[in-house]
Parts: sequence; structure tokens; C-alpha cells
Amino acid sequence: MTEDFTGTLSAFIDAETIDPDRFAAALEDPGARAALVDFVRMRAAMRTGDQPLPASLGTFRRPPVGGLRVLRWPAVAALLVLVFLAGLAAPRPWQTAREPSSETPPAPARIEKFTPGVDWHQSN
Repeated sequence: MTEDFTGTLSAFIDAETIDPDRFAAALEDPGARAALVDFVRMRAAMRTGDQPLPASLGTFRRPPVGGLRVLRWPAVAALLVLVFLAGLAAPRPWQTAREPSSETPPAPARIEKFTPGVDWHQSN
């Protein structure tokens, strides 16, 4: 049985669109037919929850325990540390030292005066 047959049968079980010619070729292969029966048994076992998986499903390729899966969390942690350190090193415009300005503020163009009781009323 080839990996193509397994993918085709798995897609069929998952109600995905498949190529009918590849499906027919998969059904002609005895190993693929056994895998199809195992897929059906596995789906039924998942519904009941008590039956173990078929033994022939142990022959499929499993993702390696090492490799990228092991490095995933340390890589995320290292990235978070780098982002944190970059945030510490980034300049903060509100904390930069500004030189005192020798300029005086501009003169006001007009002066507004408000009279209590006329322009506004204070309430308690």
C-alpha cells in the first residue's frame, strides 16, 4: 500500500472530494482495503470510546518525537525573551532628556473672561 492510497482513503472517510480513479486504484490494493476497514473500525471505536484502535493502524508513519516538536516550545520562549529585551532597549520618547528651551511662550491672541452667575451657574 502506498501513502497516496492512505491519503485517498482517509479523505474518503472524512467526506472530502477525491479522485474516483485513485479511489478505484486504492480499492484494488489489498493493503489499502485493509486500511479502509481499519479506518471504519477506528471511526466506530471513536463513537463508542471503549474499543482499542486496530493493530494495522500502527504501521502508519507517525510524526517523530524529536525534531521540530521538541524545539517548538524553547523556540517560542526564546522569541518572547528577544521581544522583551528589544522592548527594554527601544528608546522611549517620553523619557528622553529634553534640553530646556530658552524661548518664551507666545503672547495670547485674546483673553477670555467669565463672570460667575452670568457666563456659568454653579450647582451643588
